[in-house]
Amino acid sequence: MKVSAEKIKQLRKQQSWSQELLAKASGLSLRTIQRVEKDSNASSETLLALAAAFNLSPSQLCNVSVELNAHWKWRNIMQNALALTVMICAVVFLLFLAAPLHIYIDKVSILFTPLFMHACTIMAFGNSGLIKSLSGLKHLFSQQVEYSSASVQLSSIYDKQIQFIYGGAFIAVLVGTVAIHGNIDLQDDLKFHHGYAVNILVFFYAAVFAEGVLRPLKTKLVANQSLSSS
Repeated sequence: MKVSAEKIKQLRKQQSWSQELLAKASGLSLRTIQRVEKDSNASSETLLALAAAFNLSPSQLCNVSVELNAHWKWRNIMQNALALTVMICAVVFLLFLAAPLHIYIDKVSILFTPLFMHACTIMAFGNSGLIKSLSGLKHLFSQQVEYSSASVQLSSIYDKQIQFIYGGAFIAVLVGTVAIHGNIDLQDDLKFHHGYAVNILVFFYAAVFAEGVLRPLKTKLVANQSLSSS
């Protein structure tokens, strides 16, 4: 995690501490203090220890960037890709066990769900917000996203998109329910149950995308944010 080496040096001088005294006050090794002041990098544990020594919050020692920086490693990319594949296969396998797969396909719901979410995103965050949310999907495969103003904004967009997609699904279900009761003879059980089965598919699509993609992304983006604000 990026920290402000200059601020640490300044705080150390204000306390009239040498690097050795700071090491004792924080419980860290002298080599760790020297490395932090040289490279401006610190682990989460080191940052917390330094913040406690200076009686500050961790965020006050961080270099909060306006750019979205992520750590990429081939191993983590493959690991996350495998996890996503396993999740998709698990859902498909569950569907296959329950009923023929074609029952779970509704083109109107597949089209409506993302369009409603993206339209709401544009209204709330503008075109730039939509572009950021789409380009940010790649971070589903990154190892870690550093805390920055960009990560805070992107996590906020994904948080609202989760609400938008469920809201859109709720509206679609209401419209479908009215259509079912207005156009289907309730004595015709086959058409009635088939209509309701199709009607709730939009909630299924919304839940898969929200919980399988958007929420993991939001969680990854706020992981270091919660640490820095503690």
